[in-house]
Amino acid sequence: MKNPRVVIGAVFFILYAFFYLGGSLESCGTDLVSSSVTIDRFDADIVIDSNGDMTVVETWDINYLSDMNVRFRDIEYKKYGDDYPLYASSANRASFDETAVSVKVFKDSVDRTGQVRVGYSWENDRDELGYLITCDPYSTTCESIFTDVSDAGGLSGLVRFEYTYKIIGAVTEYSDISELNWRLFEYVEGKVKNSEVTIHLPANAHPDSDILAWGHGLSQGTVEMVGNNQINLKMSNIAKGEYIEFRILAPTDLFPGVDAINTVIHPDMNRSALVEYEQRLADQTNLRITVAQIVFYGSIAVLIVMAGITYSVYRRLDKEYTPAFQGDYYRDLPSDATPAEMSYLFYMKKINDEDLTATLLDLIRRKFVAIDYEGQDLTSKNADFTLRRIPDADTRALKDHEKLVLTWFFDMIGGGNTVTTEQIEKYGKKGYTYAEKFEEKAREFVRVAKHLGELRGGFESNADPSRRKAFVFAVIPAGMAIIGLLTAGILAINNTLSIILSALIAITYVIYVSTIQRRTVAGNEEYVKWKAFKNFLENFGNMKDYPIPGVIVWEHYLVYATSLKCADKVMEQLKVRLPQTALEDSEGTFMTSGYRHTGFYYGFMFGRFQRSISVARSNVRQTIVAHNQSKAGGFGRGGGFGGGSSFGGGGGGGRSR
Repeated sequence: MKNPRVVIGAVFFILYAFFYLGGSLESCGTDLVSSSVTIDRFDADIVIDSNGDMTVVETWDINYLSDMNVRFRDIEYKKYGDDYPLYASSANRASFDETAVSVKVFKDSVDRTGQVRVGYSWENDRDELGYLITCDPYSTTCESIFTDVSDAGGLSGLVRFEYTYKIIGAVTEYSDISELNWRLFEYVEGKVKNSEVTIHLPANAHPDSDILAWGHGLSQGTVEMVGNNQINLKMSNIAKGEYIEFRILAPTDLFPGVDAINTVIHPDMNRSALVEYEQRLADQTNLRITVAQIVFYGSIAVLIVMAGITYSVYRRLDKEYTPAFQGDYYRDLPSDATPAEMSYLFYMKKINDEDLTATLLDLIRRKFVAIDYEGQDLTSKNADFTLRRIPDADTRALKDHEKLVLTWFFDMIGGGNTVTTEQIEKYGKKGYTYAEKFEEKAREFVRVAKHLGELRGGFESNADPSRRKAFVFAVIPAGMAIIGLLTAGILAINNTLSIILSALIAITYVIYVSTIQRRTVAGNEEYVKWKAFKNFLENFGNMKDYPIPGVIVWEHYLVYATSLKCADKVMEQLKVRLPQTALEDSEGTFMTSGYRHTGFYYGFMFGRFQRSISVARSNVRQTIVAHNQSKAGGFGRGGGFGGGSSFGGGGGGGRSR
């Protein structure tokens, strides 16, 4: 049985990320890629003169989390964007004023401009690597400003860049309106946390309603008209891939000095056509926002619905049956299952290392194997005991995994009817072939024990028709993910997080349903009794009314305590509750061996065998790992890795480095 709260909690954690990691209702996305560069602020103060020229003063407050030395500021000045949908005149061009450029650099609020090397693409300067300074990607209508800050301590911590430049012919004049349609940047090193752009128009006597402004390129931001000659744009959380773009329409008499090449007279380009186009953009944007909201809230609704469905599936298919036995303790063995078969039921179809030790102890207890401890210091944790297979013992009643242990230890490791704990421990050290044989026997033990556990019928079948029907509900989040993908493709909406959320819900739900394991009514009844039996073993020392049975019974109990991983606690209680005379008078096996020796304590054999098997498994793994590393290392003098390619070289990107 698995707790569905883990599954439900996972998807609610994703919901938490929706609200606290950013992202808008329109885009339902955010830049999830961590960067070593964060832009705390980008501000621009733009002045448009009566000639339609644009002077820009930019400040970039950049926080560098790793050491860099140089930055490029690429300034594109083409008049039309790619795939411009309206009429575009090839003669309408802007130019970059190479004489009106200045750069300042501040580190920790201290002006370091005098220590900074500045280079310009139009002067054919070279960067710190010796290459010509150009925009990236290269463009004939782009100039790049290069700053090398290495002599000022490099780019680390908070650095402010201040750029001043001028674009000649930025404004376009039409028959009845003038337009400034501009994009300040398209790519930057990281997310811009906050930004404010102020645009100053020439002084004029027009009413405010004659000036129109729109913002583009962002999922959120505000455009504010401050009188008839100033527009403020305020933005935040500008993700990589977003940009600041604006269109301003103003009466033509604000720009009487516009150059002839920047005058476009065409019947399709006038005030009404541009306003109509912006209205279409607004309608499309509103549609995109509405659809994005539907997808966003739809994915949240799917989360809530699937949480309810998951809980319902848990109650119908995964929640264990209510057992008839309700006691805290069970003082007898609940069934005749071997330790490994019990472990299969108790640990949800798992076989553990302790089950091998328990099986060996059970063979000793049932006198298929005897212990020879003569000549050994029984107070030493490294004492070497000899196990002897009793030749006349009738093994026909043994189960397959028990017979496997006898052939594994005696025939394979011991090579006869005896084997020592030292031989078991060191078998894997003899070489890779021996280690592989040991590991193969270990895998076979697990495989056989699981098969026998399965034959006892303690679990419901995975082929239950109700299980197959439960998978159908995965269509709900999968369908929402498909809707997110389709709307993203058709309407150019960034539904990334909505798609990821829906897809993760579908995947998580399918994994949950496919891994459901529930015990049968009888299997759960037996499990509850084994659980109560373990509780009894851990607490019998405090039971004043409990008469301690003999050694033979406790040896039987300890076999199961080994698989239940509580044998040490049981032995501590037996030291107090089980008298020494009980050992001397009993016909026990692994508990009584060596009791006459000074310093010997109850359960020494039990602990010694557990340690011996653990050491053997460790040695086997070390041998196999060492063998595989020697193969992977080749002629490189080292181990590990292996596979794939080692082409080497570095990679990177961005405009700061």
